[in-house]
Amino acid sequence: MRPRLLALPLLAGLLLPAAADARVLLVATGDGSAALTDVNSGNVVARVPMPGRSRAVAVSGDGVRGFVAAGQSVVAVDLNGRAAAGNATLAGATTALAADANGARLVAARPQALDVLDGPSLGVQGSIPLGRSKPGVLAVSADGSRALVVLDRRRVATVDLVGRRILKRIALSGAAGAAFPPSGSTAWVVRVTKKETQLVAVDAGAGRIVRRLKTKPGPGGSVAIMPDGRRAVVGPAKGSRVTAVFELATGKVTRVATGRGPGHPAVSADGVRVYVGDEGDRTVSVLSGLSFRKLRTQRPGVRPLSLVVQPGVGLQTGTDAGERLTGTRGADRILGLGGDDTITGGRGNDQLLGGLGNDTLDGGIANDLLDGEEGDDRLFAQAGDDKLTGGPGNDYANGGTGNDQVDGGEGDDSLDGGDGDDVVRGGEGNDKLDEQGLGNDELLDGGPGNDYIDGHRGTDNIEGGEGDDTLFGGPGGERIDAGPGNDTVDGGTGGDLVFGRAGNDTIAGDANRDTLYGSEGEDTIDGGSGDDRINGGEGADVIIAGPGEDVITGDKGNDEIRVADGDHDTVNCGFGKDTVYVENDAPNRDTLRGCEKVVPVPPEPSNDAPPTGNTISGTVGPDMLIGTEGIDNMFGNDGNDVLYGNGGDDYVDGEDDDDELHGGPGNDSMHGRGGNDVVLGNEGDDYITGDRGNDVINGGPGNDNITGNLDDDTIAGDEGDDRIQVVGGGFDRVSCGDGNDIVFADATDEVAADCEDVRR
Repeated sequence: MRPRLLALPLLAGLLLPAAADARVLLVATGDGSAALTDVNSGNVVARVPMPGRSRAVAVSGDGVRGFVAAGQSVVAVDLNGRAAAGNATLAGATTALAADANGARLVAARPQALDVLDGPSLGVQGSIPLGRSKPGVLAVSADGSRALVVLDRRRVATVDLVGRRILKRIALSGAAGAAFPPSGSTAWVVRVTKKETQLVAVDAGAGRIVRRLKTKPGPGGSVAIMPDGRRAVVGPAKGSRVTAVFELATGKVTRVATGRGPGHPAVSADGVRVYVGDEGDRTVSVLSGLSFRKLRTQRPGVRPLSLVVQPGVGLQTGTDAGERLTGTRGADRILGLGGDDTITGGRGNDQLLGGLGNDTLDGGIANDLLDGEEGDDRLFAQAGDDKLTGGPGNDYANGGTGNDQVDGGEGDDSLDGGDGDDVVRGGEGNDKLDEQGLGNDELLDGGPGNDYIDGHRGTDNIEGGEGDDTLFGGPGGERIDAGPGNDTVDGGTGGDLVFGRAGNDTIAGDANRDTLYGSEGEDTIDGGSGDDRINGGEGADVIIAGPGEDVITGDKGNDEIRVADGDHDTVNCGFGKDTVYVENDAPNRDTLRGCEKVVPVPPEPSNDAPPTGNTISGTVGPDMLIGTEGIDNMFGNDGNDVLYGNGGDDYVDGEDDDDELHGGPGNDSMHGRGGNDVVLGNEGDDYITGDRGNDVINGGPGNDNITGNLDDDTIAGDEGDDRIQVVGGGFDRVSCGDGNDIVFADATDEVAADCEDVRR
């Protein structure tokens, strides 16, 4: 049979205003339409007319299309366009409908037969006779190879969909619901008796019952399997208000009060939410898919005979006015359009597009794509490997933790990749790239314009691009390419490789072994302490060697070279009329080649900038590092390290492996990083992150800010007004101690009673 398009318009008068478009439930309502309801509010956002009474629904794996059994038809629904997209007419009234995990194969039940359809085209591929039996509930395996159908509520039949034949009929009176798990060919069938409700496992390949789970009467509606395959949710029987959650491995049952049955559960693709259609009350009960507590009741005003949750990306579209748009716990695509919008993605891999206006975008936890588009936008990514694009305008962007890509676009932007190995591009305009987090950044590129770039901690690759740029490397060993323009470059205390390029540049190597190239232009180059290699390049350059045994090449131009620093230097003056200044107390200490004029002067001290605090670094093995009573920057490196910050406002970073960190007195910044770490803030208002691994964190006395991040953490705030964040990690345990504390946690996390303000 060839499908034909359903020649019925969408009921536009029943659409909500344009700010809706969130992920939806597709609901069979038993009348001449199917309803689309918002997963968050429960409001009906569209009614799609049907060629008969809608009885059952299914959905494609990508969330683009839904399918409705109505009258003698199976109707495809464009879930984003919210309109009918195709129609297959069958030989009888449809009583049930099911699909494989991708929506590639559909099976529709009608009197005395099952019809197998191609999901994309709705073409009928064949029929499977059922004899005189009346089919009821229907389930299809995830791979589309098997089906199970309830016949006359007295038997179940297992079906080979590839060979299109009945495999076996099994006596099972009282069968009320059926579902397959995300993998495998064993279906779970709800069976209701006078004494109990059973959940029966039927091997659809072998055609036999392999297990029975039992609970007291009450549940007995439809059944849905959680995405992890470990639990099954059974809706209430007719007249009952009891939903049961079965642990399939142990048989343990949790009973939850929902609306009046028959109840029809549906599960979101991420397993975070369960929606139970309360047919008797015309409501939908929303449960947490983690704790299975009832969260709220939605009142869509329709009778939910069957429902499915739209998987994939949830789409929201704003208006030309400024508004606040919030995503779901899954993957969202949110379009702000015009106005000054505030858009929050939540926990999935989200796509947030601000549109026109000065927008604020917050991707939340996961790998997000944020695009401010036109306007002066503010972009925040948090955890995950994110991609942020500011677009035209003077934007601010912060990548948070993770290996991020940040592009400011046109305009004078302020950008921070955050923790991780980031790629940050300023684009056109006078940009500020200020990398406050830890990480070895792959690229910090200012682009055209007069840019300010500071790599801070880590070993970074910095490119100024065209324009008069100001570039700082920090304590790591950077590669810095200033690009064309009159640039100012300070490599910092690491061993840096610096290229000035065209223009009159000012370059400082500071302490450590640096390699500095002035290139074209009249450059001023100061090697600072350390055994440096300096090449002035073309132009009349001023080169200051600084302490250390340096090798200097003046190259072309009339250069001024100063090596009166108390160490043996080697100077190759090159072309031009060069002047070299040496120590007057040891004028022959240095090796000079091709230098036209030599001037003895008193020894000249180093111009190294004094470091801010002490930098203490460990080795690749186990270390014990002890800080001073002042400000320390401590890095454990690899190995199971023990770090003591002691006094001062310290930066204490365990880096890889299982570390033990002690902040000591002071307002410390402490980071466990990789491994199972123990982090003790001690006295002071500390900022603490556990990062990866199962960490144990104690803030100590003071008003601390603590983030557990990934895996299973145990956190104690201790005395003071603490802010503790454990959203999005594993199973976390939190206690707060004295003070007025705020805890942000997942539904499954264990939070002690001494935490005053708990937000889940």
